[in-house]
Amino acid sequence: MSISKTTATTKGKKRNNGEGSIQQLENGKFMGKVMLGRKANGKPNRKTVYGLSQQEVLKKINELTYEYNHGIYVEPNRMTLGEWLKFWLKTYKRKKLKARTYDNYESLITVRIIPALGGLALKDIAPFHIQDFYNQLGDDGFSAATIRKIHQIINSALDKALEQQMIRINPAKSVEVPSLEQKPVKAFSREEQAIFLEAAKSYSYYEAFIFSVDTGVREGELLSLTWDDIDFDNGYVSINKTLIFVKDRDNKSDNTYILKVQDSTKTKAGVRKVPLTKRCLHMLKELKLKNITKSQLVFPSKNGTYINPRNLLRCFETICEKTGLEGFNCHTLRHTFATRCFEKGIPVKIVSRWLGHKKVQHTLDIYTHVMPDEERRAIERLENDIESLETTPPEYIRPASEK
Repeated sequence: MSISKTTATTKGKKRNNGEGSIQQLENGKFMGKVMLGRKANGKPNRKTVYGLSQQEVLKKINELTYEYNHGIYVEPNRMTLGEWLKFWLKTYKRKKLKARTYDNYESLITVRIIPALGGLALKDIAPFHIQDFYNQLGDDGFSAATIRKIHQIINSALDKALEQQMIRINPAKSVEVPSLEQKPVKAFSREEQAIFLEAAKSYSYYEAFIFSVDTGVREGELLSLTWDDIDFDNGYVSINKTLIFVKDRDNKSDNTYILKVQDSTKTKAGVRKVPLTKRCLHMLKELKLKNITKSQLVFPSKNGTYINPRNLLRCFETICEKTGLEGFNCHTLRHTFATRCFEKGIPVKIVSRWLGHKKVQHTLDIYTHVMPDEERRAIERLENDIESLETTPPEYIRPASEK
């Protein structure tokens, strides 16, 4: 059969220039061509579509024309999600993310997202692909926080692809992600705190543990402290940097990590001044006098360099194991500081500032389980005041009319 031409609409009616044309092929199928503007070099941007019938091809031509005229047409491409994620991370996020966050993104993309979805073409990804992936992560025991972080990466990358007109819609917008449940933090009781610190006296990190439980600073903030951060005259410490464990990008090996000081804290609110207890000040003065390594670090390693956070954690876990303190982690001393503050009735706004939280509500969300006790004590104080008023009524003053 020779190729025969037909028009794009009813037989005998010719379409206008640029509206496309349809041909029937030797195999009986139909092929349509339509011009969608011009390319960057000025040549016509012609697109070809195929179908089993003239009506099917005509529908595809009309859809392409509508998308082009309404500014929603996307040039077809075969870039996969995996390829795009790598490009997006390196091109759009390298300069914006902090080193540690960048490493976390890269790890989640490489280890979690690409093995599951990386082979799919960007234009072929549907919401159900992503939803199935999240559901499987949940079934495999991954936390809601991890799934939400993965969603944040996928959603942000697809938003950029949409902005670059590589996809028509962002399929991640239609996906359900698990809600984040705030787990109650676990702090040492007064007795447990005393047991831990007594046992810690036998270890080289004793002073670091004292400082942590007396100030509530984060681990990275603690290990990056230098002596010029300590104001002995006014009794406070300036928190303005943090120690991070990040990939060494100057090293050709993908598995080399280094300790690096980041000249900013976790949040802007993290840059703060925290008052020092008398015990802490006394301990710091003694520590500075016996500064064997002559290091500028307040808590250096034996070599005068930064303490590896993993070593500090191992020491903490060893002490807990030997003293029978179970269920505690590297954040315990920070939580213990906050708990002691609330037990003393220190206002949450002040505690939140000392902890370096961005919002007071964040502090309330974490330490809600501590607050009921404070509320009960507040009511007890109010009731005591009321009872004292009831037992000692004010002296009755006779009105002038009764005199």
